[in-house]
Amino acid sequence: MTKVALLSHRFGNIGHSFMAVGAEEVVAEAFGPDAEITHFEQHFPFEVHGKSHPMRRLDPPRLGRLVPLLRALEPEFVQRLLWRQTLPLDFDLAVACGGPNIVAGGSRALPLRMMLHYMNGAFRFRGVPLIDAAVGCCFPYERVPDELPPEDAAFYRAAMERCSVVAVRDPIAARIRSQLGFEGPLLPCIALSSGRRFEAIAGGARRKGDDGYLLVNFQRRGANEDWGQGVDPARWMSVVRDALEILRQRHDVVLVAHSAAESEAARELAPDLPCFRPESVEEYARVAAGAKVGFVSRLHAGIALAGIGVPSLVVGTDTRLGTAELIGLDTAYVKTLTAGDVVERVERLIAARAVERERLIALREATIREYAKLFRSTIRTDR
Repeated sequence: MTKVALLSHRFGNIGHSFMAVGAEEVVAEAFGPDAEITHFEQHFPFEVHGKSHPMRRLDPPRLGRLVPLLRALEPEFVQRLLWRQTLPLDFDLAVACGGPNIVAGGSRALPLRMMLHYMNGAFRFRGVPLIDAAVGCCFPYERVPDELPPEDAAFYRAAMERCSVVAVRDPIAARIRSQLGFEGPLLPCIALSSGRRFEAIAGGARRKGDDGYLLVNFQRRGANEDWGQGVDPARWMSVVRDALEILRQRHDVVLVAHSAAESEAARELAPDLPCFRPESVEEYARVAAGAKVGFVSRLHAGIALAGIGVPSLVVGTDTRLGTAELIGLDTAYVKTLTAGDVVERVERLIAARAVERERLIALREATIREYAKLFRSTIRTDR
């Protein structure tokens, strides 16, 4: 039986779970349904140690108070001493799929250092091949660097050295990887593969003859952050509200929120429209199943919909839009959009949704096959 360690983040914003689900689908494709998966929480990098090990006390809930101690863990020779005290990590393969790891100032982010250097390095130390899958970048849309500053370049180079393969999900991440001296596949985000699970959960959720609804995910700045680019939340609220006033006359509209803050924003945007905040992948799959098109700012809302053949207009404020573009989704920087633009682009997607469904499902299946091939070619061979 093939044993796979899956390093992901499943307990924050529900969109992160879609990457873990997608990886699970790829593992099943690569090694069969009996493959054994053990989950590791990336935000608890010291989970590689046993539950009673003192290092477990350093995991994120106490991270801020222990910065000096964590700084002492930065040298690799110190990490090597501690890696001797981890669990055996008896796996054939480890797969990390945590999202946009390449960010400005990454070298200064201790949690990211512990995740990419300490946790990933522990698997390498134990002889487990590790694939960092679906690595993306997140830079402000208006400030994309030509190359990383020296300290960040050194940090990410050391992180990639701990991996057997680094698979990226957007062209800018691919360029940076190459600048750091590494090559590897450029593939759609592994979360696209979650569409298989979504279909298994809610394949028959839409009633026969039901045309479906426009599924809208709204954030006040059109993203998690505006990165100091001057996005006006009041203007964006007005743009989306005006667009929905037109679209709801032609189509059913449903809102979906990934957080309490988004639920509150949705109520302010359109208090009379239905709004769902799914608490599980199963709940999300049932909401997504009723959609004919999406208009979203959460990247993984758009990717989850794409995984079941539903196209979206994905808006944002940073280079994560490149991940959606690689899948062929329509994207836009929020500062450039008017209500008229939104209506026109959504209507265009609705008109083309049958063709897009066929394309997206074919892309999902091709993506699963490519990741499965990568998993099989990287698996441990010395056991």
